[in-house]
Amino acid sequence: MPTPVAYLALAPELMAELELERQLAPVAELAVIERWHGPGNPTSVALAAALAQATVLVTGWGTPRLEVLEGWRTAAWPLRLVVHTAGTVKQLVPRVALERGLVVSHANDALAEAVAEFTIGAIIMARRGAFDAADRLRRGEWHAPAATAHEVGGCTVGVIGASAIGRRVLALLPALGAYRLLADPYCRVEEAAALGAELVSLQELLRRSDVVSLHAPVTPETLGMLGAREFALMQDGALFVNTARGRLIDAEALLAELQRGRISALLDVTDPTEPLPPDSPLLGLPNCTVLPHIAAVTHETRLRQGQITVAEMLRFLRGEALQHQVTPERWDTMA
Repeated sequence: MPTPVAYLALAPELMAELELERQLAPVAELAVIERWHGPGNPTSVALAAALAQATVLVTGWGTPRLEVLEGWRTAAWPLRLVVHTAGTVKQLVPRVALERGLVVSHANDALAEAVAEFTIGAIIMARRGAFDAADRLRRGEWHAPAATAHEVGGCTVGVIGASAIGRRVLALLPALGAYRLLADPYCRVEEAAALGAELVSLQELLRRSDVVSLHAPVTPETLGMLGAREFALMQDGALFVNTARGRLIDAEALLAELQRGRISALLDVTDPTEPLPPDSPLLGLPNCTVLPHIAAVTHETRLRQGQITVAEMLRFLRGEALQHQVTPERWDTMA
């Protein structure tokens, strides 16, 4: 049997961030490792050539969408495994390939830990008015009114979506003394209770929460799930945090509510563009903090991504069960 080939379809810069090279020695004992050497992201031509020889394909941010895999199983490719070094594979691998038996894995758990930690920090800092206080200081104003700063302890935090990130956020909140609500149509009452949360409808969560944190996946059902009607349900003075995807909300509806000054927001993701144009009205609002999609951008996250990727490659090459496999059902509900 010929030695399998593993093709790394990653930009050299991403390879360096993930520190993959120093972790690949065990893989090299089981497979021939081929690489895209750049510049930039791999080309479709390079990927087509890789599919003709690779048993394992490693992908990442910037890897072109693999529409050609819609013909997987009917083509004479040796490809059996795609390992994605990041989270969602929806924009990369067509669902039909998974249905036909292509094994796909991803490193979503590596990012989930960082995003959950970031979310907790964002809630604390936004509740305390820290971002506004920093802006005031730049203007020469030393003190912010105490009435604008609030603790997380004793408040109600509503988590929308029992995703990998949402569950981690729920697990971190007890240390802060917050009461937890959860809205997720696919979650059972018993499951929510095990997460330490009260399962409620989306509408009830919006009405009762001091903080609303969005962690739902992007699906046809969730696109634009928060619009004018939903934001109007939020309490006066409530905080909205979005570290999920900008497409989940009606950006114009949120802008209108923020311009009224009734609620505040912290947005790590935006729609329809990232970054927002410099003249976006969201950037000029004192009650809105916009960050450049940094929730999962840490050195430790990148190391975990590389570690999960290599571990999944080794499991597959050794004939062992994967730990982070994406099934067709999982594909449907992932971000």
